[in-house]
Amino acid sequence: MKSRLRRITSSVTRMLLVLLLVLSSLLFATIQGGFVLWFVFFMVIPFALYSFLVFLTPIGHMTVERKVLNKRFVEGDALKVQVTLKRQSWLPILFIVVQEMEPKGAFADLQTRDLHKLLPMGFKRQVSWSYTVPKLARGRHELEGIQVQVADVLGWIQKTKYIEAKKTLIVYPKIENMSFTRRFSQEQGTLGYTSQKQPQQSTMVASIRDYAPGDRMTWLHWSSFAKTGMLYTKEFEYQRSDDVCVVLDTSKGANFEGQISFVASLMQAAHRQKEPVCFLGAGEHRFSLAEFRSENDLEQLMYYLATIEPSIYEPKKIYGHDELVRSSNALMLVTSQLDVDWIDLLKMNATRGSKPIIYVVKPNDKTTWKADPVVEYHAEKAGIQVVYVERGRFSLVGQEGRYGE
Repeated sequence: MKSRLRRITSSVTRMLLVLLLVLSSLLFATIQGGFVLWFVFFMVIPFALYSFLVFLTPIGHMTVERKVLNKRFVEGDALKVQVTLKRQSWLPILFIVVQEMEPKGAFADLQTRDLHKLLPMGFKRQVSWSYTVPKLARGRHELEGIQVQVADVLGWIQKTKYIEAKKTLIVYPKIENMSFTRRFSQEQGTLGYTSQKQPQQSTMVASIRDYAPGDRMTWLHWSSFAKTGMLYTKEFEYQRSDDVCVVLDTSKGANFEGQISFVASLMQAAHRQKEPVCFLGAGEHRFSLAEFRSENDLEQLMYYLATIEPSIYEPKKIYGHDELVRSSNALMLVTSQLDVDWIDLLKMNATRGSKPIIYVVKPNDKTTWKADPVVEYHAEKAGIQVVYVERGRFSLVGQEGRYGE
């Protein structure tokens, strides 16, 4: 409100100054006379008249429309945005200045000439312009609105209007063609069963343990709380299923975007082959899909993978008692940097009939990256299979002896 009042006050003040200029030139021409002063007066009149027209021209009824050709974008796609500005007034405007305000994502990386334009207007009721983003990155890209500025030729009168025109684009991760296989080879181990905890289907409480962050309220053992005043969580009997649990480590690593692309490709393959899998997005904020069967589940997962950002968290503290991590016999962790905490969490799954696998997605540029042999030895000693993969070669996963070498 204050900003709008300030703009109105500034515009009125400028108009008064223009009128003062016209009156001053007329006064001098009348008193002093002479060709030069009258010439100056008649030269000022057209500019002052146009300034008065600009002052009267309403810009509050302007509207903005954005058009994007594609409806779904994948990482690496090009984007062309066409913007159309419409107005209702017939008064002529020589030109307008338009500028995208507070662009986010890929739009923020555009050059100034794409976001700030000078457009001729005249008597036209609408003008259009376009700009292109050559290569979209995965994620959420947002446009908030456009600032329109109208001015006279000499800049005596200036009017500014912010037009809200929100546009959000979700760019999904790039998916490579690959196969989802449970059995890799005799040497590499076999993914077996997943023993998932399903308390909604079982009322058998095996034991109780100390409460840990992330435990559901329905699992709390209220009888113990009433006696001791301490929170305890029920431990239910496990029910066996064939599900494999894919875990995405969302901590910032050497190739976070490669991790996202690999998980998207892996889960797409599992959905296509109708493999029973579950998914856990491990980070500061937990995301999970206990069942992954329908198109809606796939779309929900892809949206999560499109919008997730790296986070800082402590795996042991948050996921040390996580239901999927603790109860799964078949775990597949996807990361871009081996982490001792995750190795310790997966270690307890190594004795449940299968060999947990850690997929380490290497960057294609290996000049600044190298494996940590100490941590890798720690993983292998814990009975965990470490597999290195890289973008562009995901199809090699599952082929014996070939892992993006």
